[in-house]
Amino acid sequence: MTEGYNATIEDGREIYIPNWPANVQFENLTKVCKVLGQDKVIAISTDKSIPVAMLAIMEAEDPELATKLVFHFVQQCRVDGSKINVSDFDNLGMSVVVELFVNVLHSQYSDFFVSGLAKDHSQDK
Repeated sequence: MTEGYNATIEDGREIYIPNWPANVQFENLTKVCKVLGQDKVIAISTDKSIPVAMLAIMEAEDPELATKLVFHFVQQCRVDGSKINVSDFDNLGMSVVVELFVNVLHSQYSDFFVSGLAKDHSQDK
């Protein structure tokens, strides 16, 4: 397991996302799939799809829960070396928040989904 994930977001800032322990990954994966839908989470994680993330957030049945979940994920980022707090979240702007959210999902779950561990539902014989 690597130490974490480094990337540059569209506005040129460097981000770092530490790897989560497996128990945290599974708990958060369960939560995000219930709120945004498993197909969308897989697409966001593997393709780093900002449009899919935007659509998933907009379509969430519980907007307050979706917002809290996005903040929970985004606060794991370090932007230019600093952890994100509530006031940062409010000042980042929606597009940056979604981009950070996508990077967190990608950093934590892309290997899991790409490895084939998560497949489509089994077909009946």
